[in-house]
Amino acid sequence: MEKHLEVLNHLLVETFNEILKIEEQSLRLVAGSEVTVNEVHTLDAIGKSEPCTVSELASAMMVTVSTMTITINRLEKKGLVKRERSGDDRRVVRVYLTDKGRSLSYVHRRFHRRMVKAVSEQLTIDEIGVLSKAMENLKDFFRQENMRNTKNIAEPEET
Repeated sequence: MEKHLEVLNHLLVETFNEILKIEEQSLRLVAGSEVTVNEVHTLDAIGKSEPCTVSELASAMMVTVSTMTITINRLEKKGLVKRERSGDDRRVVRVYLTDKGRSLSYVHRRFHRRMVKAVSEQLTIDEIGVLSKAMENLKDFFRQENMRNTKNIAEPEET
């Protein structure tokens, strides 16, 4: 069993690294060195829930509001998002994709669709179910680790 776990670990690490590498290369081809992988994922999150506030985005992406504010500031300077005050409550600022941001997000989502198709086209429905369950477990692990790490950063242990 230990050998199987080593193989699985290797596959997970290599797959993660390859995805990051390909996303970075694709972004350089489409947007030059202008946009980071994290920024394009932020564009995707905005596109899914547009219009949204910085707080809503921060919550969805599991980062602090200040981290998300910095990201939105960068994306706004790059012409990929715009901010608008709510007509109902001028204190509320909503974030929208610009045409350029929407275009870049579309290209990135298309890559993800191709990736899912490549993974799933040789699998049966049952195998897709098993893979989906395994990926759900992995996502839950990452979410729990992220929450634990965020808590530990916010509340450092006393020594």
